[in-house]
Amino acid sequence: MSEMIIPNSIGYTQTHTERNMQRMGEQSAPRIAGKSEGTHTDKKLYDVCVEFEAIFIKQMLNTMRKTVEKSELVNGGYAEEIFEDMLYDEYAQNMAESKSFGLADMIYRDLAYRRNI
Repeated sequence: MSEMIIPNSIGYTQTHTERNMQRMGEQSAPRIAGKSEGTHTDKKLYDVCVEFEAIFIKQMLNTMRKTVEKSELVNGGYAEEIFEDMLYDEYAQNMAESKSFGLADMIYRDLAYRRNI
């Protein structure tokens, strides 16, 4: 029974998304297209969006890291855990700032549209 729910819910989500995109239609398309990816009128809002993307990526990396078995060969103890955590913070921040995911841009565009920036 759960096998039937997943495809149906995906179809519903896809249809719902397409309907919302059509509803936005030509009204918002020129407005969104007019803003190049490098232009952000509200720097503070964009910085918060990048920070949110970094937090999201960090959570994803932490979850992925838990799936990898630790080697008993090198055990750095608590200091190693702190170092790895700080390292993954930097990885996440660099990934967010490099716009490789694009999540910050999508969130910014959505929030800017809602605030009529």
